[in-house]
Amino acid sequence: MNLKKSASLGILFIGITGLLGLESVDARSNPTKSIYSPENSRSSSYTIAQVGNANNPIYGTWKLTYSVDAIVHESTLVMSGYSGVMRTRYYNSKNGKTEVIRQNMTLKSVPKGLFLIGSNPVYDRTSKKAEDYSPDNFLFSITPDGPVLLMCDRMERCSYVELEVIK
Repeated sequence: MNLKKSASLGILFIGITGLLGLESVDARSNPTKSIYSPENSRSSSYTIAQVGNANNPIYGTWKLTYSVDAIVHESTLVMSGYSGVMRTRYYNSKNGKTEVIRQNMTLKSVPKGLFLIGSNPVYDRTSKKAEDYSPDNFLFSITPDGPVLLMCDRMERCSYVELEVIK
């Protein structure tokens, strides 16, 4: 895959992860702002990503390997339909220890493929909230040039992903 295509997928992916914190807007809820106002007539170069429910559930267990700031993360993802759990083992440079984080995963669909959204990261042994761990989000896409697997966390740190089927 060429650099331009990778960059555009990465930008779309970051845009999608940025939208996760926003609530949907009802156009009828703000009658004072016209869609024809001067501030809305400027051209824009961004794309609005549509996140919807996935059409088909997925079941199985996978090993995902990716890196964040040169620190390799090894995750085991277990999906049971439209939701699942992922456990991630990584070296925490803040405390010098290898830790395991558990987070909930939700399957969604986007125009570029399947989007797996992480939430509620906790330390696996204690279930204590992992305040310093940003939830992981994954884009799985089959393009004419081959598969694309990307991870971006909510801090907009992105990585390619290696995927291995466990069962």
